[in-house]
Amino acid sequence: MIPSSVLFRPVCKGLRVCGLCKARALLALTIAVALPACAGGQAGGNSGPPSPSTPANTETGVAGKLTFDVASVRPGVEGAMKGMDFLDPGSEAAPSPGGLFSWNVPLALLINFAYDLRSPQQRREAWQGLPKSEQEKWYTVEARAQGNPTRDELRQMVRSLLEERFQLAAHMEKRSSPAYALEVAKPGLGLKPHPEGAPCALSPSQTGENRYPHLLPPYKTVPPQCGITDRLLGSGGGRRLEMLNVTLQQIADSLRAGMPVVDRTGLSGRYDAVIDFTFDDLQENPDSSVGNDFQPLPIALEKQLGLRLVKENAPVDVFVIDHIGALSEN
Repeated sequence: MIPSSVLFRPVCKGLRVCGLCKARALLALTIAVALPACAGGQAGGNSGPPSPSTPANTETGVAGKLTFDVASVRPGVEGAMKGMDFLDPGSEAAPSPGGLFSWNVPLALLINFAYDLRSPQQRREAWQGLPKSEQEKWYTVEARAQGNPTRDELRQMVRSLLEERFQLAAHMEKRSSPAYALEVAKPGLGLKPHPEGAPCALSPSQTGENRYPHLLPPYKTVPPQCGITDRLLGSGGGRRLEMLNVTLQQIADSLRAGMPVVDRTGLSGRYDAVIDFTFDDLQENPDSSVGNDFQPLPIALEKQLGLRLVKENAPVDVFVIDHIGALSEN
């Protein structure tokens, strides 16, 4: 069973990983950032912001849906992560030129990408909506698309692939639910506008190894990048959340709060921010500190970024799987 108390986004790059990475890869089915203990090159996507792409000369399937020109889906190798960071909906990685894609990931991560599920709640709903026999299965996808499809076009192709090979039918619906509203508590505190066209980078003081020598993944392996990256700061449960060139909605979607988080800041544009914290359940001692260095997420949000979480009832998007079958033959 995949615990629901931890929330990460995949940043591990590589084919075969150690046992710790394998366990956290499974955690990524319900969470926003998965933290590896190793990293390396991978096929299927480039890090960094999306770059302009030539319109895809893609095949158009039934009802005008975009589909891969050729695609193979077969049972994969559990733990042999390939393409997980690119398939993360919160990633801003552009597809590699040439239209060739190769991934080995759990089924739920393909669903997360295909339906652009960015919030922890929606990812949990997707995983829980799968038959138990499919919740931890991995699949290898080898696909080719004509031309150079954009990230959004590729997302539509993956959805068509899931509909064809797994008979997947799903939809999003609005439901009234307890939620947290993300609001501005102290303007200008730690949340800085990202200059248009500027690279995604951190200062030397933020990336130095002296303060957190056991940081994972280290910056020499996974440097700062556009989007949201979570790093382990060492013992004690500390984490670092880097948010570079992101919207407030992206920040809200990435927070593990036990309930959906709705952006109520009213802030537009894109921002940079770094926050050191611990994932301490909002329902348990929200005013306490953990250890000497790390504050629970809600306290860290307010003291480091000038943001706060306020309980409310709100209409939220709920992801519902109506039907899914077994993998059909190629």
